[in-house]
Amino acid sequence: MNFVRIFGDEDCLLSVHYDHEDHDEFSNIFDQWTDIEYLEDFFTTHKIDLNRPYWDGITIEQAIIETRHEAIKFRNFLKKLSKTPKKVQISKFISFFKPLEKNQFNFSYLDKKKAYGLRNKTWLRIYALKVGDDMYIITGGTIKLTDNMAERPHTLKELKKLEACKQFLKNEGIIDEEGIVELLEL
Repeated sequence: MNFVRIFGDEDCLLSVHYDHEDHDEFSNIFDQWTDIEYLEDFFTTHKIDLNRPYWDGITIEQAIIETRHEAIKFRNFLKKLSKTPKKVQISKFISFFKPLEKNQFNFSYLDKKKAYGLRNKTWLRIYALKVGDDMYIITGGTIKLTDNMAERPHTLKELKKLEACKQFLKNEGIIDEEGIVELLEL
């Protein structure tokens, strides 16, 4: 497991690059969210979830179009944010990344976080660990059509990736941004 900066040297946002993958997780999720074939397979496989009343009867074709459009806006939003001063990034990320669990009120070492897409009713999710006060490490992301992550294998996989990254960092003795920066320099 390696970590890469997504947009630049002063960016507060990092991404996991798993040893068996060609690209880091940030790149992977945005590639998937803009890949028509991937989206068609995904929404066809999860058509029952897409047909839930919450999603207002959206068709697979509409879901593909909306996902691609939102993914592009989402990535551009993050890229634009990465070009702002670090203090602005930090304050924006604090409000942007929500606790993974709705009833999570205590803050602890390597908090699990989620970020929603930009639409009002969005199924796009990015999952990250918050390291210290200033840094977020993206461990993955997915299209979440159900209420509970444990309901579907693809969302359960994201929970496992969050936990695996957290355990890796603990095993390496990394407790803050400085530890991550040292790891990046190796």
